[in-house]
Amino acid sequence: MSNVTIIRPKSREEWLEIRKSGIGSSEVATIVGLNPWETPYQLWRRKTGLDEPKQENAAMRNGHHLEDAVSRMWNDATGREIIKRSAIDWIIRDNDRPYLQVSPDRTYWLSDDSRANDNKGILEIKTTRMKVDPEDLPKYWFAQVQYQLGVAGYTQGSLAWLSAGQGFDFGYQDLKLVPDFFEWLIDSVSRFWTDNIVGGQEPSAVNVADVLIKYNRHTGGKIIECSEEVFSAYQDLKVVKKELDALKERKESLEATLKMAFEDAEALSYGGDTIATWKAPKPSNKFDDKAFVAEHPDLAAAYTHQVQGARRLLLK
Repeated sequence: MSNVTIIRPKSREEWLEIRKSGIGSSEVATIVGLNPWETPYQLWRRKTGLDEPKQENAAMRNGHHLEDAVSRMWNDATGREIIKRSAIDWIIRDNDRPYLQVSPDRTYWLSDDSRANDNKGILEIKTTRMKVDPEDLPKYWFAQVQYQLGVAGYTQGSLAWLSAGQGFDFGYQDLKLVPDFFEWLIDSVSRFWTDNIVGGQEPSAVNVADVLIKYNRHTGGKIIECSEEVFSAYQDLKVVKKELDALKERKESLEATLKMAFEDAEALSYGGDTIATWKAPKPSNKFDDKAFVAEHPDLAAAYTHQVQGARRLLLK
């Protein structure tokens, strides 16, 4: 095992607080651009306190509660012994670089021959709604396990998952530490921590969501001279929009041809096979806000407030 300290918080609240002081394995994929749901800029805002920490939602709570069940499934499938003391909220922290810290879901004995640290592996547990291919694991899962193994000083681990799509599908995949990949992760994490967290350097925006978080409103009268690349995108977009307009007209014309053939029928058939339906939905209740405002103007005013609309892109 590498030069690390084991931290065993007294409560989950204390565990969550300690995690703020470093980079955990769930944040690594974001830093290296492998997390499809978060960018380095968004993570930076959370870590520096500009945005609120992520709140634990129902899916996250359920996943935490299901860890024990999935670990038992993994135990049944592999026959390996899970270390009971690892089934808690704990942290492994690198002594030389304290911002490197991981919180494994479980650890287990690689074999029954020894109870030494070098005979331990890390078990990462996932609950998901997506179908998982053991030969093509999600990249952010792989990065998370590699970071855990390297920081903890282990060489082997396993990833177990329970997919709750159509029914329940359990699976697992053993993983070994890939030293070169881990070093790349550590280099990226260290730069992010040193430059962006400690140094306060703001990461660049990588998508439109980042831009809208930083600039949710425009600055009146401000004009920026764009690059050749951006101007080329503008020209291409104008062409694409014309093509889409033409396709929309074609679509509406074809739909009209079909609708004219329905008369009062609910379906069209061809060769005995139903090819389309055109039915009215069931009636639904709709609040008549205009009538309410007209009859109760004072009450309506008390519950009316301005809402900032999103920035709108218009081509000139």
